[in-house]
Amino acid sequence: YAISKYLFERKDLFENKIKLSKVAELKNGYAFQSSKYNALGKWKILTIANVAGERYVKTNECNCIIEIPYDIQKHQKLEANDILISLTGNVGRVSLCTEGLFLLNQRVGLLQLKVSEDREYIYQALSSHKFENSMIACAQGAAQMNIGKGDVENYILPYSFNKENINSVASVLKNYDKYIINEINMLSMLHSQKQYLLRQMFI
Repeated sequence: YAISKYLFERKDLFENKIKLSKVAELKNGYAFQSSKYNALGKWKILTIANVAGERYVKTNECNCIIEIPYDIQKHQKLEANDILISLTGNVGRVSLCTEGLFLLNQRVGLLQLKVSEDREYIYQALSSHKFENSMIACAQGAAQMNIGKGDVENYILPYSFNKENINSVASVLKNYDKYIINEINMLSMLHSQKQYLLRQMFI
């Protein structure tokens, strides 16, 4: 967090501030009917529960369907590395889609980029606490917080028209993400080994 905050505040790297709408457009998900859910379906539906703010969406618990609705839109059939944003509940959480047969549910936003080369940078800029806090601040709703297209697209982010600056910052932060993921996987493996040894001790 401290590293990304430091980089995004460097005026020598980012000479501009722009609205997100200049580089991307928010697209909404599909309102699936729960009666169509089928555990045998190959298509998995990503909901706000899957967008937890980690680099990649959680995919272990998804509702599935067998057939795609006839009126589904092209962007609602997700692709790897699509940028997803939670629009209800824990608003402003951002994750990337993984590779697979995934569909976009309502109240999850897809950020459709106007310049695909900016994908990693925009993901990094929006995965910051600053973006999430900004979305929480403008959220509405008594029982559950909600944000909309305007809230997301009006967000101001640091930007540079020098692509080298964009790419270098994105690369640095992506490498940190990879390091964190590796450390978490290692910790999980060590925890499993510990549990195994404890079970062997008390058999």
